This record gives sequence, C-alpha cells and structure tokens, in this order.
Amino acid sequence: MAFQKAQKTKAKLRLALCGLAGSGKSFSALAIADGIGKLMRAAAHGDGRIAVIDSERGSASLYADRFDFDVCELESFSPLAYVERIKEAEDAGYDIIIADSISHAWMGKDGALDQKDQAADRGGNSWTAWRSVTPKHNALVDALVGSKAHVIATMRTKMEYVQETANGKTEIKKVGLAAIQREGMEYEFTLVGDLDLTHALRVSKTRCDGFISIGDLFERPGENFARKVYGWLTSGAEPTPRAAPAAPQVDVSVSYAINETFVAYLKAMDDARSPADLDVVAGGSGRPAKGTSDHATATATYLRNKERLAKVAAEVAA
Repeated sequence: MAFQKAQKTKAKLRLALCGLAGSGKSFSALAIADGIGKLMRAAAHGDGRIAVIDSERGSASLYADRFDFDVCELESFSPLAYVERIKEAEDAGYDIIIADSISHAWMGKDGALDQKDQAADRGGNSWTAWRSVTPKHNALVDALVGSKAHVIATMRTKMEYVQETANGKTEIKKVGLAAIQREGMEYEFTLVGDLDLTHALRVSKTRCDGFISIGDLFERPGENFARKVYGWLTSGAEPTPRAAPAAPQVDVSVSYAINETFVAYLKAMDDARSPADLDVVAGGSGRPAKGTSDHATATATYLRNKERLAKVAAEVAA
C-alpha cells in the first residue's frame, strides 16, 4: 500500500477506567455509555444500545433502574471468553460495549495468570508456560481495540512497588497505583482515566487533542464527560471502510524465539532456596527492562517464588 496524506477521521471510543474498589468504575462506565448513547440518538448516529460484559458478580445490574442496557455475566474469565462476548455484542448490533472488568482476564478464574500457572504445573518453567497464554491475551487486546463498537473497559488498581538493589542491599519502594492487567495495557486505549473514592475522574492519558487534556477532572463523570469525548470522536473525515479482521486464531503450539539469558534468569528464580537468594537473582543479570512483556513475566515469577519460599519457611518453623 502506498503512503498517502494523513488526516483525522471519526473514531470509536477506546476508554479505560481505573480505580480502587468503591471508586465507582461500573457506575461511571454506565453513565458515560448512557451519555454517548443519548448523543448518538440525537445526532442520528445509531440507537446507542449498550452491552455489558460483567465479571464483577452482577455489579452492573445494581444500576439497571438507572440505565438501559443488556448484560452477560461471565463464569469463566479466560481472555477468549471476553473475545467471544465482544464478537457476540458486535454481531447483535450493540453500539457501546462495556467490559467490567478486564482485570479478571488477567488474574481471575481461568485468567491469563491462572492459565500460565496451570501450564507451568504440567511441566516446564514460567517462561515456556506463557507460550500458550500470550496469544490469548493478544486476542483480547485486538478485540478491544478493533471493535466496531465504542468500548469502555474497567480495570481494578492496586498499590505498585518496585524492587531496587544498590550496594548489595535490596529496597522495596512504593511507586503509586497500577492497573491489575498485563503491564502496558493502558497504552492500548485512546483515553485512560483514574477514579478516586469521591467518584471523580482524572484523565491520565489522552489522544483527544483539543478536547480532553491530561489532568482534566470530571466530577462524577457521565454526560459531562460524554459530550466532550463525543465531540472528538465525531470530528474529522469519514473513515475508509476496512475489511473485517479474521476471527482470532490462537495456536497454542506456536513456537517463540526464546532468549536464553532470560530463560536462565527465570529458572534461577525457580531454583532459589531462600528469600535472600531469590532477591539476589531477581536483581541480577538477565533482569528485563521495566515496561516490557518480559518484565511482567519476571514479576509474576518472582511473586510466585516468593510465596513458595514463604510456605517452605512456615513449614520449617512449624
């Protein structure tokens, strides 16, 4: 395909809402979706129908008296379960899809970490176990960012810590809140906002230049937020129609080029016999750069072995 003049075209919403328990992620997602639906109907852009993929044990349905939407409550949180529900919602003609929340696709029942642990238990190390899981996670990302509908995804957050080693001493430092999903997931969205416990939304990432800026604050986001973002979504030229992408094919037998140094680094953590040994290995050679997928793998391996060694220590003490 030849290069051509770039231009701003109309777009579909790709919004991530992050927050602690009680910050109002489900309600805010519904309020924003409801506002966008009203704007769509007013502009004759569609019916504004809302579909909710609920992994939060029916939390969205608590607001069924406030908003008009359809819901599917997941029993398995495999990334592919989300992919299937997104495809079903698109085929049914929904205009707005809410995935509440995609944190479970990472660390819930049948989520990516659960599947990785199951694969590791069947044999092999943590690195090779990811070979069957990473394609499923990537399929979820593709389904979210490639959807024909507007997409709002919620993510739980937790306090994030980093381990730093200097002069032979290891120190744990608090660096703020992090979304419970694979590291870097926020990069996939056009807009990312953090909700606090007063239900206020502060924008932490935006590509909506001239409409929404980093640091913008929305008290109890709903129609107020929807009006601003919808102005950006509907500005520009009509997008060029593209052929529908093929359904995600996950080949669990696919082979990956494996970095031998990194594999040795993971194996050394699996072989550690004490917390001190584990910390030395984790801070040693082979440690991947922060922000890479290898770093997420290494962090998961470290935490799993830390838990393993703590159990061993408790058994010895008993």
